[in-house]
Amino acid sequence: MNTQTILPEIEILNYLNEIAGKRFKPIKSNLKPISARFKDGYTLEEMKEVVMVKTLEWKNNEVMAVHLCPTTLFRPSNFEKYLNQVLTIKQNPEKYKKHYEQLNKTQADDPLDRMFK
Repeated sequence: MNTQTILPEIEILNYLNEIAGKRFKPIKSNLKPISARFKDGYTLEEMKEVVMVKTLEWKNNEVMAVHLCPTTLFRPSNFEKYLNQVLTIKQNPEKYKKHYEQLNKTQADDPLDRMFK
């Protein structure tokens, strides 16, 4: 039986690629900032939530969409701010749901839609 273990850094990178429509390769420059956040004690779930929120916020914004990359999302000076944004959204999901729906016309099967369920 050939079961491959996917490193959590690659799982996060694949998740970013999937929901943001990107094609980042699992190379050192993309994986290093993700690894560093794991070493700081952040969880896989926290990282996925940050990716989801920033994708909702930036994906359809031509100025900000270029920042949907591992170096920006997982930079130490940014990540904690983004995670706190996630926590704020979780405290009042209905308010933010309307905001993000205006930013992004989601489809029924859009993985970003899961954030508000």
